Amino acid sequence: MGEALGSSTAIDSSNIGFQLLKKHGWKEGSGLGVSEQGRLEPVQAYVKNNKKGLGAEKKRKTPKPSDPPDSKPKNDEEQKTTKKTKALSKRMRKMQEREKQMQEKEFERAFFREFWPDNV
Repeated sequence: MGEALGSSTAIDSSNIGFQLLKKHGWKEGSGLGVSEQGRLEPVQAYVKNNKKGLGAEKKRKTPKPSDPPDSKPKNDEEQKTTKKTKALSKRMRKMQEREKQMQEKEFERAFFREFWPDNV
């Protein structure tokens, strides 16, 4: 089985991982694990340059079959305005929620002032 390890994938005996494995009873050319059933070669690593999560696959943007092709914005300006309105509506919803919370607090304060004027 030692021949199965290619020289390009085998780790050098000066490697700290190799030395740690040897120290804990591993024999070169045998698999990892209690029954030596594990992998014989190191896991291949690669550089990940995108912001997607590990294991995420590339997806092509395809229109949904249920959507009619005319419903999509026709130019970049229309797309920008729809994004802005969505962002504004989120901001407006948040402002409305804050306003509602402030009104509830004010109502609570007025209630306490009415029944316990000495404490407020």
